[in-house]
Amino acid sequence: MTTAASLASYASSFPSFRNRIINGNFDIWQRGTSQTSSGYGSADRWRMINNGSTKTASQQAFTVGQTDVPGNPKYYLRHVVTSSSSNANSVFFDQHIENVRTLSGKTVTLSFYAKADSNKSIATEFAQYFGSGGSPSSFNTGIGVNTHNLTTSWQKFTVTVAIPHLTDTELAGGNPKTIGTDGTDTIDILFWLDAGSDFNSRTNSLGQQSGTFDIAQVQLEEGTVATPFEHRPIGTELALCQRYFERINGTDTSIGTGSNYNNSQFSISVKLSVEKRTDSIAVSTSADGGTLFTAYGTNAIGGNFPWQTISPTINKRGNRHSVDYSHDITGSSAGGPGTAIMTFLRNGQYIDISAEL
Repeated sequence: MTTAASLASYASSFPSFRNRIINGNFDIWQRGTSQTSSGYGSADRWRMINNGSTKTASQQAFTVGQTDVPGNPKYYLRHVVTSSSSNANSVFFDQHIENVRTLSGKTVTLSFYAKADSNKSIATEFAQYFGSGGSPSSFNTGIGVNTHNLTTSWQKFTVTVAIPHLTDTELAGGNPKTIGTDGTDTIDILFWLDAGSDFNSRTNSLGQQSGTFDIAQVQLEEGTVATPFEHRPIGTELALCQRYFERINGTDTSIGTGSNYNNSQFSISVKLSVEKRTDSIAVSTSADGGTLFTAYGTNAIGGNFPWQTISPTINKRGNRHSVDYSHDITGSSAGGPGTAIMTFLRNGQYIDISAEL
């Protein structure tokens, strides 16, 4: 077989975008490289949850040239857990997978690499969430739980499960609806690291554990075979993450232009990198000392001047492509309606736009 034919055969055997996990290689960290609280705060698309027990989730770098995990990945995810003595304690991390229509009735295989600082176990759980908007509203049913025995060396683990065939009525709680079109019905993949006895039925009695847990190259694909990890271009992976969350970092360069709509108020639109999952986005800012950005414009006699530099009003306007800002300007010397302005987000400042499930 020729080289070209071999490459074609390989490509057909392992099609692109087979991995339903986003950021399974832990390359994208828009929010930061470490977190201790529950929620989204470190690796994109991965939600960290701790209840009672404490944990730190952080970015770790592989040594260049290592061969324990193939493909020479750059990063992996580390959790350092301190377990509490409560039956209600838990530590896990998860990812919500959008649009379950494409997985309904399918057999899927989860694969990942993992190790720990000593012999420990983790549990992986598949769950269905049937939501009605925003975050999935409640845990509905477990699909499958498996326990994996970790050692101090990297190992590859695989799990194959059958996703139930989901009907419109099941997903809508008795009311007909097209499944998955609004993105609020999800399949959730959970990695349990520590769990009190209250969670025995969901973790195969994993138990209370402390220590260090390392995870790399998480992949979920259709079929019964775990294929080699799919390495997507970094720009593609970033865009997939930005559908759910985008951080606009300040560099003292213009982030948008706008105009006055009367003598003392301006409006400006900031374009987002990709269309967001939903119009119901949440916007927050770093707001250093109450200051978000500085805007400059031209007054009636053509001079340049600074405008007020306090945090503006945020007008989301149900737009998945941009976020609009408005604010009052002190005094009327700014000029009348239509005066042009340019907005600068300062170094160290940022705007966060979230459309997470």
